[in-house]
Amino acid sequence: MITIRLFGGAKKAVGKPALDLDRASASVTEILQYLKGIASDQGLLRPDNLIVAVNGVDSSALQGMQTLAMRGDTVTIVTIVHGGTDHIIDDSHVSTIGVRKIAGDAGVIIDRLRAEHEGGSIQAINAGAVYGTEHLLGILRVTIEAEKRKIMLANKRETELLMRLACTGQISDAVKRAGLKSDAPGCFVAISQDREVLHRFYENIKGEFEVDDSVLEPSTRKKAALAGILGLKTKFSDSEFLEYLLERAAIVAK
Repeated sequence: MITIRLFGGAKKAVGKPALDLDRASASVTEILQYLKGIASDQGLLRPDNLIVAVNGVDSSALQGMQTLAMRGDTVTIVTIVHGGTDHIIDDSHVSTIGVRKIAGDAGVIIDRLRAEHEGGSIQAINAGAVYGTEHLLGILRVTIEAEKRKIMLANKRETELLMRLACTGQISDAVKRAGLKSDAPGCFVAISQDREVLHRFYENIKGEFEVDDSVLEPSTRKKAALAGILGLKTKFSDSEFLEYLLERAAIVAK
């Protein structure tokens, strides 16, 4: 059996929160076709309005619509109800939002956002420390896994995220390397089991900043800056560099 969990509009379309698909394997495309066949409103199952995760990993980071779920796997399907970039990691919903420029005191901004959005973990980081969305999602997975295994470097999830992203066991160094900077591109991250928290968070950010996820994309300039911070002299391809960053993040110790 393949377990299918449904949230939001997907749940409304099918009329139940979960069901089992009696197949040895099925692609994301095949699963959505099956659900449309039993849905009361197929419009709620448009692929471009859905996040589909297999065992907690966003299928867009795997093989997209061709991602295969095997017997014993859990497929989670969530309807996107707002902008930003949403992902599912284990049982947590994650929103990442790039912004073109941080206007004002970075520390004050972070404190205010956390006070306004209880029920979620909020972090704000320097976009220059993010080598693409895959890098940030990889760091988030490492962070959530460390919390699950009780091997966190920090007392709070949002601090752990910053330290893993900066590849350092020292909070002060993490803030210096990857912390949000005034008058520079930034990235806001929200983690919660309640998607409504993410909805409100995105609307807040959109109303206050110029949202632009392109600031998170990899670049030669970012690569050189990050390599310099980490003391790397060996040249890596883009994929090798991303793999190195994630490996360093996973083995950070105090």
